[in-house]
Amino acid sequence: MIISRGSGQKSRERIHAFVDGAYVRLGLRSIGRPDEFDPYALVRGLVGSFELVRVNYYDALDEQSTTPEQKAEYSRLTGYFDWVSGLRDTHVFLGRVRRSKSREQKGVDVQLAVDALRTAYSGAFDAILLLSGDADFEPLVTAIREAGPRIHVAAFETSVSAELRRAADRFLQLEPSGGGSFNFRAE
Repeated sequence: MIISRGSGQKSRERIHAFVDGAYVRLGLRSIGRPDEFDPYALVRGLVGSFELVRVNYYDALDEQSTTPEQKAEYSRLTGYFDWVSGLRDTHVFLGRVRRSKSREQKGVDVQLAVDALRTAYSGAFDAILLLSGDADFEPLVTAIREAGPRIHVAAFETSVSAELRRAADRFLQLEPSGGGSFNFRAE
């Protein structure tokens, strides 16, 4: 979509994307796919004619790996996150994993929310894309919409909360296809 920027000059709408990396990786694993993906290419395909300015990728590393399998996974993910950080206009933000009865990320969702709200209130972007299906982000999506930018949510149909989907200005359904790429359907 083309918009006017006050001076009569036309430009594409600017978008900033926030990717919940663990959400996408888990979604890929749940359908038997490798969990390493190119977040820049995925977002580029989702935003169409928007000017993609930046992609923020959020995930976590378990630095308390003790078994050989955990150490191998730590090494693999470290390499993957290093690769992602080298992608065009992509920045990686890592939290930590806390072990209790299960492993849970700490500091990831809050950092994503703080960064997305700062971006929304900066006025520098016309739209924000959130790539996650987590119901905990519904208040964030509502706050972004109230701040002014349009808010698009992209998620897997099988793991998106109804509240998050309803709060978005636009929902994009992710559908993994062959070769590590994705198809999507706008609703």
